[in-house]
Amino acid sequence: MPGEEDGVRLTDTRSGRLTQVPRGPGGLLRVCVHPAPAGRRDLLGELRAMLVADVLFRIAELEDLQVVTGYVERPLPEERARALSGAAGLLGVHPPAVRTPDAALIAPFGGPVDVHVLAPAAEPPAAEHGLPVGVGATEAPGGLDALTGGGADPLALRLALLARPYARPADLTGRTLDDARATLARWRARVAAWADAPSRPLHADTVRRLGAAYDDDLDTPAVLDALRRLEDEPDVPDGTRFETFVYADRVLALELPRDIGRT
Repeated sequence: MPGEEDGVRLTDTRSGRLTQVPRGPGGLLRVCVHPAPAGRRDLLGELRAMLVADVLFRIAELEDLQVVTGYVERPLPEERARALSGAAGLLGVHPPAVRTPDAALIAPFGGPVDVHVLAPAAEPPAAEHGLPVGVGATEAPGGLDALTGGGADPLALRLALLARPYARPADLTGRTLDDARATLARWRARVAAWADAPSRPLHADTVRRLGAAYDDDLDTPAVLDALRRLEDEPDVPDGTRFETFVYADRVLALELPRDIGRT
């Protein structure tokens, strides 16, 4: 993966220790999202768990690794299931290749699951194989519908969640989302302006920082801090800023180049 040779390490929810992400033969990575038990549904928490799996998917893609993502299905009213699936799509989350009632089933994944991403209140799987990773609870005024409806930019929610360590609780206030929208608007405008500059190589120090942050327990807040530092760092060609921001967006998936050619 993009940082050190040892690759990504995540916090094992059982031991609390950083643990190397296992890989199957040939570098294949199998990731499964586990929802909360029936009666303890937290759709925002489940959406956040799906986002964590998506970030893992995108990091692996940077090294041209094959990834199989899955979702353990639990009974859910059809309307709410559609809402969750729709919200995941709006946030740019890759749809799961596997839907299964039991992550211990090997056949749907083509082998044992390597990483189990646990929504809040989800229990670690009984399977011996695989690294269980817990996601923190998420709260927001109005819940899932208010954050993804009404014409709001859903990628502001993605950015707000990426700005917080995945294992810690996230309280998404109106100000939090306003700040995320402002950051998105500023970065998209700057990327569009930088696109007119001559192409330059990636900013090597920033790329190193991104890789090290991903390897260190998916430290997406540190990734965003590295981009903020690059944004205004003196003596960096705009072409380098452009290429580096676009490279970072391969994992962040914030549609940073979206405004190119619109003005």
